[in-house]
Amino acid sequence: MTRRDAAVVLVAFLFVPACSSGTKEVKLRLPLRPKLAVTGRERVSLAPFLVASKLSDKKDAPRYKDLDLDAEFRRYLGKQLGKRTKMTIVTMPQDVRLPSQNLKDLGEVAEFWRGVGTRTGADLLLTGVVDFRVENKSGYRAEEYRSPIDNRIYYRQVLVESTGFTFDVTVVAIDGHTGLKLFQENFRDTKEKNRRATDELVGLFENLFSLENQLLGLFVVREREANRYVFD
Repeated sequence: MTRRDAAVVLVAFLFVPACSSGTKEVKLRLPLRPKLAVTGRERVSLAPFLVASKLSDKKDAPRYKDLDLDAEFRRYLGKQLGKRTKMTIVTMPQDVRLPSQNLKDLGEVAEFWRGVGTRTGADLLLTGVVDFRVENKSGYRAEEYRSPIDNRIYYRQVLVESTGFTFDVTVVAIDGHTGLKLFQENFRDTKEKNRRATDELVGLFENLFSLENQLLGLFVVREREANRYVFD
């Protein structure tokens, strides 16, 4: 028997018991590192976010009279970072105005962001663009019903109304010391209610609750549940 043949026999001998042994599926909670290289104790300041609907020239672009989308999102994200992380939230001066209405350009004005970082003393600056859409829909669908007269099943057209809420945000993280862009990512969530809803703020926060863990995943370690197999 050659050396090569002996090696093949040895591998086969070792492999057979492994294949014949039992396996057990277990669930493990695996840590996910934050997408930003942070220590978790940085000073963070939330700069204004562009509002997509205000940048649109379309006449039918949504306008929400009682909803300040930029302020609501920054307030929400700031509270979550304050509760769920050890970061310090630094107030952004009210007179700070974004140097561009273009998302791509926002990450390239290092001198501007370096100046904002100096004013606030923040290690990390957050900005970006937010969008929120409410779509009311109505239509007819066929619905079966049993006639009380002859007990037969018939079909009738029923008016169905629904409201869809879509929240879309792109977060840009800026180094407060250098003014350079560190990271950019988009988050999106859509909800639909089987009735016509009028409370836009409730719809907005339902979207935000769904995105909460993803947004915080930029800054803190998260856990993900995964299946793994253990050999007996």
